[in-house]
Amino acid sequence: MRQNVDYAAVFAAIPTPCLVMTLDLTIVAVNQAYADACGLQREELLGRYLFDPFPRNPADPNEMRALRKLEASLCRVRTTGRSDVMAPHKIAMPVSGSADLFEERYWSAINTPVFGPDGALMLFLHLVEDVTAFLTRRQQAGSRASTSDAHEQAMKVEHYGPAKELQELNEQLREAKTHVEQLFDRQRQFAADASHELRTPIAGLRLQLEAAQLYPDDVDLPGLLNHVMRDLNRLENITDDLLLLARPQAGTGRILQDVNLTELVKTEAARWADRCNLRLDLDPAVTVNAAPSQIARLFADLLDNARRHATRMVEVRLRRAGEHAELAVADDGEGIAPADRERVFRNFVRLDTARSRDRGGAGLGLAIARDIASDHHGTLHIEDAASGGACFVFRIPLARRQRA
Repeated sequence: MRQNVDYAAVFAAIPTPCLVMTLDLTIVAVNQAYADACGLQREELLGRYLFDPFPRNPADPNEMRALRKLEASLCRVRTTGRSDVMAPHKIAMPVSGSADLFEERYWSAINTPVFGPDGALMLFLHLVEDVTAFLTRRQQAGSRASTSDAHEQAMKVEHYGPAKELQELNEQLREAKTHVEQLFDRQRQFAADASHELRTPIAGLRLQLEAAQLYPDDVDLPGLLNHVMRDLNRLENITDDLLLLARPQAGTGRILQDVNLTELVKTEAARWADRCNLRLDLDPAVTVNAAPSQIARLFADLLDNARRHATRMVEVRLRRAGEHAELAVADDGEGIAPADRERVFRNFVRLDTARSRDRGGAGLGLAIARDIASDHHGTLHIEDAASGGACFVFRIPLARRQRA
């Protein structure tokens, strides 16, 4: 007989410290054992980006090293779709009952992927184990060994250390080689896609100009010039977008400042008032630290996408959500299937292949928007809109003074 299982209660009852994160490393569930081990309240962890409450002691190199290993482990889980076991690492943990005293402990962790009904990676499960006592017992047992045993152990360590370092170096080289190959593949694909996109308006220009050259007496000059200007505008837009995507390093050239996101959204929305039916619902004076021109570009890309898919209305909502600002742009169109919600952020992707290239754009806007979000330590993802369409949600940390 099938019974309903209270999975929240099962998770809370796990005696081992564990937490659950979304793909953008936002903590959505944490059991009491994990909160107790960290010396924090569960409310101080829930809804926060994983590396906001950590490191507790930024000056501790062990803690920084442990966080880098955790980030690398989660990347392996995302890439392979398999659980990843982290080797024990030393970390300073708060002494029970004291907020200022720390003691060195050794933690081992297992990071496990959680998949949705459609088979797509949905969450990370991070489970840790305090192995300090186990390692201490091993060390004590080793100290009681005979002199010959100690000499043998020393010989093993002497040979094992370099061998282990060589093995780790080989593994790093293999990972670097794989990463470089992936970059080359992406570069080749990007060049091929860009060439295809540029070829379309160039071919249109050539066709019209060759026809005018062959039959000069039959040329409708105003019409020809309109077509030529339209294709030249398209070429210019594609070139500008390609240059933006090809900038050498994320964040290069950005000048960050405190930006009143509420006023920026109002100003940009006013420019779109004659192109779509907009409804605004904005918290007042939401302030973020950002490059205003880039945030305006992201918002314009989201508005343009929503306008092309909306049936009647585009809704824009701005809220404070914990330590983040949350900007949502929703349309009342047909929506986007869950299986396509990551694919739309790839370069040159259009879900509606029947849409005219002139009306549909080059398929770069959402890729650029995702890059801008990432450059600002934010995220951009898709949810179901209340009106039945797609809702693009941009999250960015609030300015420091608003978080305080």
